[in-house]
Amino acid sequence: MLVKAILFDCDGTLVDSEYAHYLSWKKALEHVGGDFSLEEYYPYVGKSADINASLLAKRVGKDCSHTILQTKSAHYKDLCIEKLPSIDATVDFLRLLGAEKQKLNIKLGVCSAAGKKEILSHLHHLGVLPLLDIVLSGQEDLKEYEDPEGVNKPKPYIYLEALKQLAVAAKECIVIEDSASGIASAISAGCFAIAVPNDYTRTQDLSGANLRIDSFLGMDISSFFRIVSGI
Repeated sequence: MLVKAILFDCDGTLVDSEYAHYLSWKKALEHVGGDFSLEEYYPYVGKSADINASLLAKRVGKDCSHTILQTKSAHYKDLCIEKLPSIDATVDFLRLLGAEKQKLNIKLGVCSAAGKKEILSHLHHLGVLPLLDIVLSGQEDLKEYEDPEGVNKPKPYIYLEALKQLAVAAKECIVIEDSASGIASAISAGCFAIAVPNDYTRTQDLSGANLRIDSFLGMDISSFFRIVSGI
C-alpha cells in the first residue's frame, strides 16, 4: 500500500474528551427535564452534535434540540477551559509521524465532527498543530456539500474534502478513528480505516474497519507500516 496521507479523528482518538462530552449532554438533558446515565451515553459516542441533540430531544418528547445543543456547547466550553487529557499513545505516534513526514513523503491531518474552534484548541494544547497539513471541521468546512441527512460523519464528505485539498487518492490515505460513525465515514470515502477504540467505543460495531488496533502504545513507524502492508 502506497501511503501519502494519514488522517486522525480528534475526540476519542487524540483527546480523551468523551467523559466531558457526557457530562455536558447530561447537563443539557437535565435542563429540559430529562436524565442521562453514562451507560445510556455509549451509543451516542461518535455521532455529530446535531444528531445527538435531535435524538435527545426525541428522548424527552419535546421540540428542544436547539436548546439542548446550546446548553451542551456552553457547558462543554466551560469544561475545556482547563485542557482535557490527551490519549498519549496516539498523540505520541502522531508526533513520530510528524518528525519523519518529509522522509516518508506523507501528509498529516485531523478531520473531526466537532467545531473548528474546539478542534484547534485541543490541537494547540497537544502541541501538534505545526505537524499538520490540514485540519477540517465537520460543522464548518463542508458548506459546499448538500445532503438532506446532513454532511457530518458518518457521511464521507469530510474525508472526501481532505483528499481533495491534499490531492491524494482515497486508496493512498489511512484514517485513524475510534467510533463506528468515524469508521463508516472513512470507509464510505474509500480510505483505509483503522479503528482504535477507547473505553466508550469498544462495544460499538467496528467490524467495518480494515484494521483494529487496541492501542498505539509502543508502536514505531516501521512496525505500523508492516502491519498495514500485511492486510
